[in-house]
Amino acid sequence: MTDTQVSITWRPRFAPLNPVAVAAHGPVAWMLARRLLARSDEELAQLQGVAGTQFLLVTGDGEALPWADGAVYLGRDAGAPSMLVPTTQEPSIPLPLLESALLANCNNLTPPIAVLPSHKMIASLTAARPLARDTLRGWIKSNFTEEGVRKEVN
Repeated sequence: MTDTQVSITWRPRFAPLNPVAVAAHGPVAWMLARRLLARSDEELAQLQGVAGTQFLLVTGDGEALPWADGAVYLGRDAGAPSMLVPTTQEPSIPLPLLESALLANCNNLTPPIAVLPSHKMIASLTAARPLARDTLRGWIKSNFTEEGVRKEVN
């Protein structure tokens, strides 16, 4: 048996999914974090997040998610329950097939996972934790200058 690669494209979704997460990278992630810091502790407690180098993903009720221009909003399709995908896009292959293929071929990813085609990124949400103001501040400080410019990553 040979390995066959399939090219997947993303197209507009006929009916958008309800948002359950928002993801951002680079300066957009900085803006997202700054918007989160402007919220009350009670509002932050309604959200969970996972972060990486200049990457931030926040989950919660759609109405509780902050707005950040350029961020990707993610939703859950019933056909692929362990995967979050962009609310306004769908893949060129059936979502259940994509979900099965990703989980079978990305052994280091534990569901639930978020698929971000615009960033060519897949992230696991298993490390998501309730948002904490001090943790957000520390993440900003380690990734960006005070003006939101990316720090060089070694």
